[in-house]
Amino acid sequence: MPKVIIFAGANGTGKSTLANSALEKSTIFINADAIKDRENKSSIESGKKALLLIESCINKEKDFSFETTMSGLTLLSNFKLFKKAEYHIIVFYLFVYPVELLVERIKERVKKGGHDVGLEDIVRRYYRSAHHFWNIYKSYSSEWAIINNNESRYRNIAVGDKDKFEIIDDQEFLIFQEVAKNVKK
Repeated sequence: MPKVIIFAGANGTGKSTLANSALEKSTIFINADAIKDRENKSSIESGKKALLLIESCINKEKDFSFETTMSGLTLLSNFKLFKKAEYHIIVFYLFVYPVELLVERIKERVKKGGHDVGLEDIVRRYYRSAHHFWNIYKSYSSEWAIINNNESRYRNIAVGDKDKFEIIDDQEFLIFQEVAKNVKK
């Protein structure tokens, strides 16, 4: 059974950092931001290329990994393809609160030469990301974890498969649920 590992969460939650430390060097890791930087493409062009690479891996039934904000529904068709191709789908959803912490992290990233994200996009994606993960994408997952990345070490908030789950930290899970409920249009 092929496997896909997805690092998800709003901008600035640490998806790339976790992926780079957790994945084996031989794992195919698709990152639109890295494509943008490496190939000097626009955000739209690099996003399209990332989606094509994902599709190629699915067609070849390869194990692979990618990162996403899950703030949109573009990936829903891919998740349906993962299920059809009988992929084992693992989602690590990184969660940080409050949203102002993400704004500060992104400012720091830009100071170090990283990519910027506009304030309006950060806020919109923050709420949509949590909402879409919880209400749509997790139900396609073979297994998933919501991981707090507010501090220097990762902490599980909840773990599960599809809609069955175990809450590890009640207080942080309530915070996540509140964010997921308050999706901004």
